[in-house]
Amino acid sequence: MPIVGAVPEHVTVLAKGASGRRRNGVVEIVRGGAGRILTAEGVWTTEPIQTLIEVARTRPLLTALAMTDAALFRPRFGTGEAQCTVEQLQEVYAGMLPFPGSRRVAAVLDRATDLAETPLETLSRLRFEEFGFPAPVLQWSVVRPRRRSVAFLDFAWPEYRVWGEADGDGKYLGTARRNGDRRPVQEIVADEKGRENEVRAATGWACARWDWSEAWNARLLRDILIEAGLPRLR
Repeated sequence: MPIVGAVPEHVTVLAKGASGRRRNGVVEIVRGGAGRILTAEGVWTTEPIQTLIEVARTRPLLTALAMTDAALFRPRFGTGEAQCTVEQLQEVYAGMLPFPGSRRVAAVLDRATDLAETPLETLSRLRFEEFGFPAPVLQWSVVRPRRRSVAFLDFAWPEYRVWGEADGDGKYLGTARRNGDRRPVQEIVADEKGRENEVRAATGWACARWDWSEAWNARLLRDILIEAGLPRLR
């Protein structure tokens, strides 16, 4: 699963005994009802749900939410599947209460979604919240009459006639390659530009586009959204 933000300087493991300890960059924790222990390439690991809860309990909100969104994501095309569901996470979380850091976990679960295709989309949603922009509709569908297909928009604010695309050309190149599309880069980029023009024609909405550097520098993303006509509600 992806890590957004600083990589931890220590490794966290489940303690074999009844007490935890910290030494030589390893933190041993005691966790009742830690769930199943899995084996991955010869290494014992906690199952994804327990890992996500532990990350949410101890790491920054962005780091935990990006990882949780990635685990929940259900690919629209292809054979991939989600590692877990929001309902499963909530059930395990409720069964562990009370425990230290539970409010941090709740903050992640309140924001988690299975519709975020990339960590950049997760970061973007937190930026919207940070600056008081209205919450968007995720993966809004728009019919492309010329192609007789549907375009799915990362973010849409129908009330304000604005839509947002995170990552620009880079995301579509990556998606095309994952789907086995081996066309020349120029052709893939041109197709994406045509997609944007068709969405503009079909909706009449303004488009806001941004990449990682603009989302990471929060003020740049804020200005892009304001320029597109999106209001700040608080």
